[in-house]
Amino acid sequence: MRFFRLLLALLMFLSRLSGDIFTVPESRSVTVSMVGDCLISTSNGASEAGSFNWYAANYAPTYFFEKVAEVFTSDDLTIVNCETALSDRELPRRPKAESTPWWFVGPASNAQIFSSSGVEMASVANNHTYDYGAEGYADTVEALKAQGLEVCEDGVPVYYEANGVRLGVLACGIWSPGQEGAFLGTVRAMRENCDFVIVYPHGGAEGTFEPEEWRQASYRRLIDGGADLVAGNHAHRIQPLERYNGGTIVYGLGNFCFGGNSYPNNRTVIYRFTVTVSASGTAVMEDEILPAYLYTGSYSVWQPSLMDPADPNYQKVLDFMDGLIDSPM
Repeated sequence: MRFFRLLLALLMFLSRLSGDIFTVPESRSVTVSMVGDCLISTSNGASEAGSFNWYAANYAPTYFFEKVAEVFTSDDLTIVNCETALSDRELPRRPKAESTPWWFVGPASNAQIFSSSGVEMASVANNHTYDYGAEGYADTVEALKAQGLEVCEDGVPVYYEANGVRLGVLACGIWSPGQEGAFLGTVRAMRENCDFVIVYPHGGAEGTFEPEEWRQASYRRLIDGGADLVAGNHAHRIQPLERYNGGTIVYGLGNFCFGGNSYPNNRTVIYRFTVTVSASGTAVMEDEILPAYLYTGSYSVWQPSLMDPADPNYQKVLDFMDGLIDSPM
């Protein structure tokens, strides 16, 4: 009898072991939304009536993204570019050599605008987080982290895992030809440590719908180096999407929630994609462009909104992002 009990136990063990060996794990997916420049403050920290900082002081943090919050809260990760300093201290402005310099700062509480509306990650790798020097930059990082956000600093990879999919995000400044070379080693290392690599660069010319040739070459080189997606910022205009060598490049995500100008160029997008990792470990991306306005009235009240698909500008933005027309306007 003892022999048969041992035999039965052995057979049950082998059955469970066989099941573990031959069961194929299911695929897993993660959905990400990305937007461009979010300048959630006012020039020189001013707070006059109607300014961004005034709205932040007089409206709930959820006000600013309430017309797109459904997108941000229904995904697994929303990534924004936080293009401002956030500090409660009276700090000196950093000297600038530009002919028309700008300095932007808002209170640390403005970081709640992101955390209250489903944003999980913010880049500070841009040209305005240092507007008030290293102290202002440190305050900005602290303010964002205090709201539970993952912060992407210049050249420092950040990993984010959801639903069993590991994403790697690298925010960086790329201001001149060849500068991407400094980040290729990091991209290669990220390739070994995650399922999908996103590079989120900042730089280039402002005010144009067309990416410069040198930036096209730089972003393509990042794809060649192992990135799956490159999504750029800084032009304050949306710029087209390109499929290249098995990867995807969005040359410009444009402005999104932009407190620096009451009349910014009024076309933007949410770039939304789903990465599915198969049982064999292969990652496949499916994406979509969600056209949006920065404002819907006669001037900006800092509240981007999705376009209605019936709006003629909706298809115009899609055609522009696909490279079929030269301007989304």
